[in-house]
Order: sequence, then structure tokens, then C-alpha cells
Amino acid sequence: MHIKSLRAFVTVLDQQSFQDAAAVLNTVQSNMTAHVRKLEAELGCKLIERAGTIRTTADGTRLERRAREILRLHDLAVADLRYQGKVAGTLRIGAMETTAARRLPPVLLRLGQDCPELRLSLTAGSTGVLRDLMLRREIDCAFMARPMEGAFVSEPVFEETLLLARPTSSADPFHPEFLAQYPLLAFRTGCTYREQAERMCEHAGIAPVIHEFGSLDAIVGCLHAGMGQAVLPASYLKGVSGSDALHSYPLPRHLAECPTYLVRIAGNESQTVDMLAHVVKTASRADIAKSFIQQDAEGTD
Repeated sequence: MHIKSLRAFVTVLDQQSFQDAAAVLNTVQSNMTAHVRKLEAELGCKLIERAGTIRTTADGTRLERRAREILRLHDLAVADLRYQGKVAGTLRIGAMETTAARRLPPVLLRLGQDCPELRLSLTAGSTGVLRDLMLRREIDCAFMARPMEGAFVSEPVFEETLLLARPTSSADPFHPEFLAQYPLLAFRTGCTYREQAERMCEHAGIAPVIHEFGSLDAIVGCLHAGMGQAVLPASYLKGVSGSDALHSYPLPRHLAECPTYLVRIAGNESQTVDMLAHVVKTASRADIAKSFIQQDAEGTD
């Protein structure tokens, strides 16, 4: 199996379209079809159902897991060898405020240590704002709460669990009566976390009052003051001063799982973005290892 064929296969699944996958990889649709057919001929099985919505067969699902791991290891090896020398210039990064506050500091510290001649520029904003900045080419990459379609590459880098944070406790925090008790404190339209909060309320059959804010500090300050409730990532709430005074509850599973993606422009070779992706993957593996160690320690108490 060739790396190009595996990458074509995975990209088709991510984009749910051969045409969009071709745009992401800066090629033509016929090449994408040829790569997938080559894999199917080599493996002797059908991998993708092409009628209607793109979806994997049972064999395709099995290959997808392996393919993603192979591509991850391949890309890490390339980055390790390609960027042993100096990486310089300016890297313009976009990120959601929660990601910028909690996830990125150790990543940017490591990046600065590995690439002392690289200058960093960080812009915080909602997923919608970051999407527009990417389209206008005002930033080189962005950490966003959903993958971006079209001529972009989106790679999940952080797993986030969304929590409902409230000033008071409840035995049934998602009951309509309790959800209606407080307004929602949220960013302006375009924020994925706000969209999940609105879906939560819609599922409960209520139309919430929404107070909009332009900064994360304002939301958290009003949350502590008892003004309302907010949907925020667990990773962020862990480090918030005074979070012990708040009551938090994981959203229903279909709303709680909200990965953060590193999004970049497809076909735009960038040494600096590649290096950032490499550092993020290293940090993510370290976080996972630390989590397992903590779980083992808790299990032996």
C-alpha cells in the first residue's frame, strides 16, 4: 500500500466527497478514484460504498483505523527528519479562546524552544471568525472546533468534553425547568460551543435567553457572579480560579464530544505549520500518557 493511496482514501472519508478530497489534496477527482480502486484491487475487497452518501464498508472501517495510524507515524517521521535545521519566519496562528488559554501555552513554549528564530502571532476568536480569517489568508492555520470543508486540511488534535457550568447544583441539570432557570452566557454567533448549548436547549424544548459576550473572561466573570450558565470545555474549566464554586455536568454524549481541529490551507507547503503540527502531536501523546499514569495511580489508591 502506498502512502498517497492511503492519504487519498482517508481524505475522501473526511470530506465525504471524491471531488472535495481532490481539492484538499490539490489534484483531480480521477486521481482520487484511481487511488481508492488501487487499494481495493490490492486488498481484494470493497472499501467505500459510492451510492449516495460516501461511507465505508466493514473492511473499509477496519482499514481506516490502520491507515490513520500509518499516516500519523509517516508524518511524524518526515517532520523529525525534515526540520532538524532552523525554522524561521512568522507563524500566524488562530485559536478559540479556550484553546489559547489552556491547550496552547505548553505547545507554544515547546515550539519557541525548538525554533528560537520563529516569531509567533496568535489571534483568538470563535470558529466562525477563524474560518473567515483563514479564507482571507490572514492566518496560516487555526485551532477550530469543527473541520473546515473545501480546499482545506483538518486534523483532530485535542479531544474536548463539553460541560454545562452552573451557579447551583441540580439532580437533573438538563431538565427543561432547570435549564430555563438561567440565561446562557455565550460568545456571539459562529461559536461552536454556543451552537452545542443551543442544541442542548432545543433538545429540552426550551428557547433560552442568551447573553452575548466578546471575551472569555467576561463569560467566566458573569458565571461566577451567578448571572447565568455556560457550556465550556472541561480542560478549560479545570484551570479556572474558583471553579470549585461552580457546578458542572457533562453534556449528553452526542453533544459533549467536541474535538479541536488544526486547520490549514491544502497545497500550501508551510515548514512552520508542519512544525507546529509536529509539536502538537508530541504534546497530545504526552497528555495521553499522563492521563493513563493518573488513572493507574487513582486505581491503586
